[in-house]
This record gives sequence, structure tokens and C-alpha cells, in this order.
Amino acid sequence: MATTNRTNGHQACVMPNLYRIMTSTNSWGCIYTGESTLKNVSSQNTQQLFQGFFQGYYPISLHAHVSDALLPTTVASLVLNTCSTSPVNELHVNHPKFAAISGIYGAAFGPLAHASKEWEFQIIASGPKPVLVPMTDSAKSLQESLAEAKRQGCVAVVVDMVSTENGAILSPERFKLLKKCCAEQKMWLIVDEALTAIRCGAPFAFQRDKYGEDKPDLVSFGKGLGVSGIAISFDSPMTRPLGFVRASDILQTIMCWRALVSRPVVTPVLLDALGVLYTAQMENWPKRSLEIRDALCKIVQKYHPAQPVYGLGEIRRRCPLVRWLPKLDASYSDPAALEAYVFDPRSKKHRDGLAAEAEEEGTRPAWCFVCGIESTAEDWCRTYFLCYYKNAHTCV
Repeated sequence: MATTNRTNGHQACVMPNLYRIMTSTNSWGCIYTGESTLKNVSSQNTQQLFQGFFQGYYPISLHAHVSDALLPTTVASLVLNTCSTSPVNELHVNHPKFAAISGIYGAAFGPLAHASKEWEFQIIASGPKPVLVPMTDSAKSLQESLAEAKRQGCVAVVVDMVSTENGAILSPERFKLLKKCCAEQKMWLIVDEALTAIRCGAPFAFQRDKYGEDKPDLVSFGKGLGVSGIAISFDSPMTRPLGFVRASDILQTIMCWRALVSRPVVTPVLLDALGVLYTAQMENWPKRSLEIRDALCKIVQKYHPAQPVYGLGEIRRRCPLVRWLPKLDASYSDPAALEAYVFDPRSKKHRDGLAAEAEEEGTRPAWCFVCGIESTAEDWCRTYFLCYYKNAHTCV
């Protein structure tokens, strides 16, 4: 299977041979076959597909959940494995921490959950608390905050391009300033794109035209891609001095790291992720995400003219309507189809059908994501499907 295409300004990539991937067990992890790492064709094709779509970023560390990837110990070890130049002292090696940009980041579980303002994340937080760094327009103030965070053991700074809490955007000016200050402090900059990858008008949100050529050292990804992990650029402020130029050197360091860590990405998940990548490139999903945004905003403004739309023009993740969206299906760029099947009164029969199917198949949600009513109740709330059942609830 070899299909090429040029979309979104990317170099054409070849879809990996799925049989070779399956017989290699898992081409995203270390390969247990008779082939050497550098000669394994399926591994190279997988790297090319990801790197081509995401404009120079390579998937280096794969995990079951993005929060498993965003651990200070994992990132510190990854940095040591890749370049052996940072962290720079014993504190960073033995007791690594993250710095988190306050007011723009806060989700997940593990150490970063300490930074969340939402109680459901705070109660499952564990591990070293991140050092909160206020984002300002003052280079001097930001430099001082980062320097203090580094003295406390922080090896990297984590930030969202779009806040998962309130839709706040990291402006191009502040992103450029943050990247510059991190580079001067020799701290790795990590952008968490678990929510925004592919969905915000570019492969990664920071690759939108408004952000220019500025790029972080590492990117975490998940959700929409179907697999979670960390991607690395070998042309960023912290990696450029290392001199990784030849593709064979890049592949060698990536596979060396994977040979040291566990491989929770099973073959079916791998195939699904590769399918997402291939389809996203062939159908230009970043461009489609803007079309879906326009359709959704048009409908929200029609039915709820007072409802604000935050972020990069998208609907907030806590809006119950978002839970209806599949992986950027083309039909969701059609306002008329959205109204007929999701929003207006004509759609109720379709949503009733989904609720009845969930009841019959035993797949009804454990609780309502909006009002919290448990599904064990006799009149379990069906607003997960945006419709009512028996006693009307008021959460939609």
C-alpha cells in the first residue's frame, strides 16, 4: 500500500505497509525482529509519516496517556538520553520538577494536576508540585521567575497554547518571549497539544501562521491522534546545538530511547493512530477543523447569541456539544447537517435512538457529564446524548 499526497504544505509521505508493521510487533517501539533498527523499513516509514505531517517533529516517547508522558522524571531521562547536557546538576537529575505557566495550564493527573483550578484534577494530583510561573510581558520578570524555578529543580516549562480551563490563548508575542527566555535559561519548553493537535487549523496549534517560525523543544500529543506521547524537534533552541542532521542519527537516538522504556502502545492502537495520521494528511484535517469551527460558531450564535466562544474560535471542551464530535468528520462542516442531526428539534429522534441503543447495549454513560446524575438512577440523565428522559433535567 503506497499512496502519496501533498496537503497543507507538507512533503508527501508514504503510508506504511500495515503487514510489515503488524509482523514487526510494534514499529513505534523497539523492533524485535532480525532487522537492524536503522534498516527497518516500517519504522522509518512511520517516522516519515509523523514527521512529514507535523513539520519536523518526531515521535520519540509513546505512552498510554499523555499524563504518563508528562512526568518530570520521564522528561529528565529523555533529555539525558538525547543529549547528556541538561539537566545540568544533581538536583535536576535526582529531584526533577516542571514549571507550569500559571493561568494557561492545568489539567491531566500526576504532578501537573497540582496546577489545575478544577477540583476533580486536584484530588488525584500526586508527585512533585510544579513551580507556577506567571506569564508576563516583561522579559526581565519572566527571566527571574524561570531562573528561580530552575534553582528549585525544574528541567522544563509546560504550557498550553489554548487553556483547557477557560479558553485563554497564549498570544504570539508571549509565546516568542517564553521561548526566548527558556532558551536563555537553558530550560526545555514543552507545549501540551493533547487537546489542540490537528484540531486548531494546523498540525500543531503553535504552527498556525500567526506564531511564525517559533517552535518548542518538545510537544506532548494525544486524544485526537489516537495515541499519546512526546514529539521532539531537532531544530529547536535546545536541540539545534547538538548537531543532529543525518536522518540515521535521528532515528538511532529515537530508537535507543524506545529500547529503554516500556511499550504500552499495542498494535490495534498503533494501526488506528497511523490511520488517523494518514487520513488527516490526505483529507487535510487542519483545514477542515477551521470549516467545522465556522459551522459550529454559526449555529451557537444562532441558538445562543449570548454564548461566548473562547480559544482560537473553538467550542470549549466542557461544552456538552463537543462530546458529539467525531474525528473531524466532513459532515460536521455542514451547518444544515449539524442542525438536522444534533441541534434543532428535528434531531431529537436521532438522539433518542442513541440513548435507547446505549440502554440496550449496556453502554450508557456512568453519569451525566453536565449535571452529575448517576446512571444507576431509575431516570438516568440522557443529556450525554443531549436529550431528556422521563423526568426532565435542566442541564441542557
